[in-house]
Amino acid sequence: MLTRTRDTSGIHRRQCVACGFSGAALERAGQTNCPRCACDLTARKPMSYAEMEGIEATTPRAATRPRVSELEASGREWRLVERWLVFLFGAAIIGISVLALGAAAFIVR
Repeated sequence: MLTRTRDTSGIHRRQCVACGFSGAALERAGQTNCPRCACDLTARKPMSYAEMEGIEATTPRAATRPRVSELEASGREWRLVERWLVFLFGAAIIGISVLALGAAAFIVR
């Protein structure tokens, strides 16, 4: 069962990328290894969940990602057409499957 809470501190708490350890030892200055798994923290820096999911832009790459509004109008139109075609194809497959299963159910030997 999911529980809703207003405490978002867990989202911004940094943790080891290898094992998920999020203790106070990771926040020490000069800490080079994870206390739990001995992961090299200089090679793989501890990150918070918000940083991993891109909610907080900490890397320049995430901050310079093109937004949907910046895409060309023709590119957006083609994406819309592609999505509708995929939807129609999926609906056709499901419809044909239902018809085939229905016809097979009525065959009596």
